[in-house]
Amino acid sequence: MRVLCGLSLALVFSYGCAAGQPSEAQSPRAESPSELVARGEAAAASGDATRAEQYFAAALQVGGEDPHIVQRLLAACISDRRYPAAIQYAERYLRHHPEDPEIGFAAASLQLATGNFARARELLEALVARLPRWPEPHFALASVLREQGEAFAGAELQDLEYLKLAPGGPLAEAARSRLRRTH
Repeated sequence: MRVLCGLSLALVFSYGCAAGQPSEAQSPRAESPSELVARGEAAAASGDATRAEQYFAAALQVGGEDPHIVQRLLAACISDRRYPAAIQYAERYLRHHPEDPEIGFAAASLQLATGNFARARELLEALVARLPRWPEPHFALASVLREQGEAFAGAELQDLEYLKLAPGGPLAEAARSRLRRTH
């Protein structure tokens, strides 16, 4: 999903912290996942990210399993800067769907944004190994390696791989700049 990937890239490029826990969604008893998703979409469209989060979480609780619901849930949390809540939702989903690349990248970006570099690195290394032609995880992994203060050669290789895959990509100048600073 482009929105979630875009939000993830924004987190990777300029990460920060926000407090919060997932709210307990209060779902009406008789509503189906699709009805709850529709309500969540309406809340998101009106700018009420907290209410959108509640409806998307409720849709999952009543049996919704579509990755789109999780993507929308994460997007709602991220737009409200509720990164810890988003991490909890993403990690819960990944326990059952560890091969989902979009949620995996979002989770890695969120871990990076909150300073959990070890988990971010673990998720990104898995993505790079599984999907080596996807440029953004390479850039994010280079960011993590630099933040950890180790493996600068590894970070440079990841930046170079990003540039090879996306020479005109949205993060290309940042990757080039990082490479210039290390030489």
